[in-house]
Amino acid sequence: MPNPLYALLQRLRKHRAMLLLVVAALSLAMPAVSRAATNQIALLVPDGMALPDARVSAWEDAAREEGLKLTVISDTQLQQGITPAQFPGVILPDQVHVHASENLIAALENYTSLGGKVMLVYDFGALTTTGFYAPQRSRLSNLAGVDYVLYDSLLGNMIGLGPVTGLGSTLRNIQVPPGKSMLWSTNGTTDPVEGISGYVYGFLTYPSFVTQGSYTGSALLTSPNFGLVAGLRNFGSGSVLFVNLPLSYLKGQTDGMLMHGFLRYFAVNLMKLPRLSAQPKGRAGLVLNMHFCAGDQIAPALKLKNWGIFNHGPFSVSVTAGPDQITFGDGLGIKLPQNATAQQLLLFLQSKGHKIGSHGGWIHDYWGANASETNQSTFQQYLELNKQSVEAVTGRPATEYAAPEGNTPQWSVDWLEANGNTGYYFLGHTGMAPTRSYRHGVLTNQRIRAFPVMPFGQYATFEEFDEFNVPAGSVTAWYRQLIDFVVKNRTSRLIYMHPLGAEEYPTVLNALFSRAATLALSGQFSWYTMDTLARFEQRRDLVSWQATDNGLTWVFQAAHPTDMTDMTWVLPRTGFIQPVVTGGLGLVTFDANNWIVTSLGGTSLTFIASKL
Repeated sequence: MPNPLYALLQRLRKHRAMLLLVVAALSLAMPAVSRAATNQIALLVPDGMALPDARVSAWEDAAREEGLKLTVISDTQLQQGITPAQFPGVILPDQVHVHASENLIAALENYTSLGGKVMLVYDFGALTTTGFYAPQRSRLSNLAGVDYVLYDSLLGNMIGLGPVTGLGSTLRNIQVPPGKSMLWSTNGTTDPVEGISGYVYGFLTYPSFVTQGSYTGSALLTSPNFGLVAGLRNFGSGSVLFVNLPLSYLKGQTDGMLMHGFLRYFAVNLMKLPRLSAQPKGRAGLVLNMHFCAGDQIAPALKLKNWGIFNHGPFSVSVTAGPDQITFGDGLGIKLPQNATAQQLLLFLQSKGHKIGSHGGWIHDYWGANASETNQSTFQQYLELNKQSVEAVTGRPATEYAAPEGNTPQWSVDWLEANGNTGYYFLGHTGMAPTRSYRHGVLTNQRIRAFPVMPFGQYATFEEFDEFNVPAGSVTAWYRQLIDFVVKNRTSRLIYMHPLGAEEYPTVLNALFSRAATLALSGQFSWYTMDTLARFEQRRDLVSWQATDNGLTWVFQAAHPTDMTDMTWVLPRTGFIQPVVTGGLGLVTFDANNWIVTSLGGTSLTFIASKL
C-alpha cells in the first residue's frame, strides 16, 4: 500500500514554500531519535574539568562571534555514543585536553569513520593518561594523517618555530584577508604562495610540531622548515581537519585570527552550518578610522573636505585634542579647546554622520612613548582631558577610541569600558573583525569591542606606503581586494589613515570610494563606524536561537528581549534549500553562495529550511 505522506509530498514538491510548511507540521510526529540531531559543533573537554575556564571560553566566544552554535561535551558523553547525526563535527582543542586514553582515541576514530568531522588541534592527546609521550609518535597520527609529537626521536626539537605559508586562495578560505599575508614565492601561477604576516613585523613565526611522512590529504598550511601546519583528509566516511597550531593559546595572546578562521572554515565550508551574522542585515563593510594626531592634520583634512571625501562614509574620526604633540610645550598639538577652525571641522564632520572619538591621551607622541601598565595614576588624566575636550565641541559622548601609536595598556581599556566607550582601535588580533579581546589568556572586558587594524603587509598608512616605496597601484589593488573579501564573506575590517598622508594619494582614495560606492548601490557594502558595529554586536549578544531537526526539516527559532531588527542568518545554499519565514517579520534573500534570512523587527523570528 502506498505511503500517503510520501504521495502528498510528491504532489507538493513544485510548491516549495507550501511543502516546507507541511513537513514542518507533519515532522512533529517523527521518532524522538531524529530530533536528537543538532546544528551544533561539539567541543571536547576532559571529564570533571572545572568550567568556566578561559581556554575553553576562548572557543565559546569565538563561536559566538562567528555566529555558530557550539556545545561543550565530555569524554564520557563521546564514549557513550555521540554520533555524526547528533553532532556533525567535534573540535579537539589545544591546551585543555593534552592527556587522552586509548579508549577515547578509539571512540574518536569510530566517530570519524561513521561520517563525523573532526578538527584536531595541536597538542590534543599528546600525552597518555599517565603523563608520558606515546612511543615514536602521537597516537592521533592515524587521524591526522601524518606523524607528529616525535619526542622519542627529536626530544626538545619536536616543536619548531617559523613562518607559515599557503596558497593565497587557501589563506582567503580560512579567513586570512588580503594584506595579512605577504608574497613568499610566485610558483609560476596566478595563485602564489604567501606567508602569514603582521603589521610592522613582516612574516610572523608560529609554533608547530615537526611532522614526518607523506600526507595523503590536502595541505592547507605548511612550515617551510617543519612540515605540515594544517591539512584536510578523509577518514572512513568522515574527515579530519588537522590544525598543528595552538589556536586557543594564540587567541589568548591577542592573535585570534587563525582560531576564528579555522572555526568558520570547519563549520561553514566543511559542515555547511548556519550562522548568525555579526553584520547588520548581514551586510559587509569597512570601518575607516581617520586619526587627527596633531595640528598639522587640520589643513589636509580641510583639503579632503573640499575634495568631497567626507561625503562618503560614515567614518570614525579620532582626535588628539591637547596643545602639544611630542613633548610638553612644543605647541604642535591641535589645541582643540582654542582652535575654532578645528572645532568647525569636527562639527561639519559630525553633521555628515561621521563619529567623532578620542585619539588617546592629550599629547599624542608623549602618550605613545610613555603610557604603561604601571603609570595609570599619571596618565589617566590625559584620557579624561582628551575625552572631555572632544565632547565639549561635539556635544555628544565620545564613545570611540584610538590609542596613539597603538599603545593600549589594559587599564586604559578598563577605563574606557567604565566610561561608556563601545569600541577601540587595536594593534592586537590584526586581520580580524571586531572582537572582545583576550589578553594574557584572559577576557577582562565584557562589552567593549577591539577593532584590530588591517595592515597591508608590514604597513598600514599612506605615510608608510610613501616611506617604503609601496606603489600607489599596489595600494589601490589591496583596497579593492579587501573590499571584495569582506563582501564575499559578509564581514568587516578596520583600515586607518591620517589626512596628512591621504592628501598625497587622491587617485587611490578615488578608487577606494568608487569601488565601495558601486557595491553599496547593490546593497552589498556599507561604511560603518566602530560605535555602530559595537552597539549592534552588544545587541546581537542578547539573541537566543536554536535550530531543531524535526525529521524532514529544520525549525529555526530566535528571540530577543527588545529588538530583533537587522539580525541575519546566513545558510549555505549547498547545505539548505530555500528557507521560509513562519513566524515574526522576516525577509529571505540570497547571493551566489547563501540564503540570507533577516529579521525586520519585533522580538522573535521563526523560519524553516530543509537540509540538502
